[in-house]
Amino acid sequence: MRIILASKSERRKELLKRICKNFEVIDSNFDESKIDEKEPVKYAIYCAIEKAKIVGEKYPDAVVIGADTIVSLNNEIIGKPSNYKEAKEILKKLSGTEHQVITGIALYKKEEGRLISDYELSYVKFRNIKDEEIEEYLNKEDFLDKAGAYGIQDIKDRFVEYIKGDFDNVVGLPVEKLKRYLEDFVYEEVNVEIYDIAFPNNWGVGRCGNLVIFVPQAVIGDRVKIRVLKPKKNFSFGEILEIEKPSEYRVIPECEHFGICGGCVLQNFLYEKQIEIKKKYLIHSLKKIGNIENINLKEIIPSPEIYFYRNKMEFAFGIEEKLVIGLRERSLPYKKYTKKVVPLKNCSIFSKKIGKIFPIVCEFFSSMNLPPYDPFKKTGVLRHLVIKESKVKDEMMLVFVTKSKVNIDFSKLIDLLVKEIKEIKSIYWVENDQLSDVVSYEKKHLLYGKEYIEERIKNLIFRIYPETFFQPNTKTTEILYEKIKENIKEGSNVLSLFCGTGPIEIFISEKVKNVIGVDWDNSNINTANENSLINNIKNCRFYVENVDTFLNRDIFNYFDHLIVDPPRGGLSKKSVKKILKKNILNIIYVSCNPSTLARDLNEIIKGGYILKDIYLIDCFPHTTHIESVAILEKI
Repeated sequence: MRIILASKSERRKELLKRICKNFEVIDSNFDESKIDEKEPVKYAIYCAIEKAKIVGEKYPDAVVIGADTIVSLNNEIIGKPSNYKEAKEILKKLSGTEHQVITGIALYKKEEGRLISDYELSYVKFRNIKDEEIEEYLNKEDFLDKAGAYGIQDIKDRFVEYIKGDFDNVVGLPVEKLKRYLEDFVYEEVNVEIYDIAFPNNWGVGRCGNLVIFVPQAVIGDRVKIRVLKPKKNFSFGEILEIEKPSEYRVIPECEHFGICGGCVLQNFLYEKQIEIKKKYLIHSLKKIGNIENINLKEIIPSPEIYFYRNKMEFAFGIEEKLVIGLRERSLPYKKYTKKVVPLKNCSIFSKKIGKIFPIVCEFFSSMNLPPYDPFKKTGVLRHLVIKESKVKDEMMLVFVTKSKVNIDFSKLIDLLVKEIKEIKSIYWVENDQLSDVVSYEKKHLLYGKEYIEERIKNLIFRIYPETFFQPNTKTTEILYEKIKENIKEGSNVLSLFCGTGPIEIFISEKVKNVIGVDWDNSNINTANENSLINNIKNCRFYVENVDTFLNRDIFNYFDHLIVDPPRGGLSKKSVKKILKKNILNIIYVSCNPSTLARDLNEIIKGGYILKDIYLIDCFPHTTHIESVAILEKI
């Protein structure tokens, strides 16, 4: 595709060479002095558009790049000097100030009627400059074609105290931003057949000649027309323009937000095909990462419910003309990820009740003019709304997460919520100043109701507090725990590492003689003891201790079974080595991450165990998460 830079600037020409090997330079000869616009950003963008359009009218098949850089001080446009005297006055005016450098950019293709415009803003702080320093610079350097009478590459440390933002922008062209727009503009259209899925990204895989193309939101068996974006040496990415022939595995998503929301990525797949894809990925991980060949995938267990199954969601606050609540946008490989919040009217994997909750919450906080938290700028107040719902006992907990030291009277909001949604039994406020976009429960305040809600698995009751981790799919969790229980010998002694609040240990307690649970988190152990007490369990004991430290104890000839249920990162190398030294006859490994499971199983098998069976239990329909249970025996 023909690309033209509508600028005679040598600086822009050199910068563009970094991202574009072949382009032409054709000056627009645009007269900037005729523009009446005084607002700096609008002025820069207008100039860039006009330059691109002037050249684009003559070359309609080309992508034309227009750009204009200005300097602004206190919202006043500082133009280019026409002589030495003006240049000196400008530099004296900028001396000792922090001023803005704004570059407007525009990409225009007349043939397709496409126009993209944007701007980049950087801050430059000058130190106090002496008159003789200004004169020395002006006597040596070319300043007449430069906004603000200087080129940053010329003055460098002579005048500048600091620069905040994109340095290339100050030189005259925001290269990285322009690169993203060029990738969107410069493409070719091809037709491909989707023959595989790159999991867990859920990108369809097609091929055009020798080029592998990853196509987000495509389904195995689709025939699609795509535009090829971000071409690499051996692969590229494609954006769907048209589904020419839909796959037999393609279904209409239940959720109206599917495709833009980052929550589910497999809702356009037939559920049976989702299970098949997860099975293939689990086996591939075990073979490729774990070097395990003899895999007995004993059972694949689908979720009893594939919609409205989740018992917990963390929603974010955002802004879209007005305050909204939703989930972060879906990440795409050909688009810059902005962490924008997609406003939700419903969530088909969680709860029908959010359709009542969200409008009440948004209206309340909007009336207080409280802004949402921006994870990039680290500004704003409203961070998250965490909702937990017991699926069996039908109780609900709401947790409002904000920045700290904010004066909010929640009483009116609480009255509105509990009147409208009778299932709400607990409401918390959490103050969270973490820089990352995560929920921290260090400063929590109970605003209404009980400190916990309760959930039932079979005949057992479990208390859930704001910080409590509980398997997100209650009904599938019961099946998961049954499989663990089936693989434990009657009357045995069991050690369980990473026990959390004790649900596995309590569930298997009726079959075993004794079970010990270990977890590093004190609040988890407190809840585990509480759960034991309310269920009248006498043979469970729980310890607050780091797993690696606990494994130093000389007590392991007492145990018949070891259960490990680590976080996504799996077991540490130290833990694996210590476990192998204990020679426990039976290990049950519960995993939510096939790659770390495969890595750890490789070491455990090399340490003298065999992988007897493995179960795939789908706790997360429509997502790429995989829960599995591996059963190992000492040789």
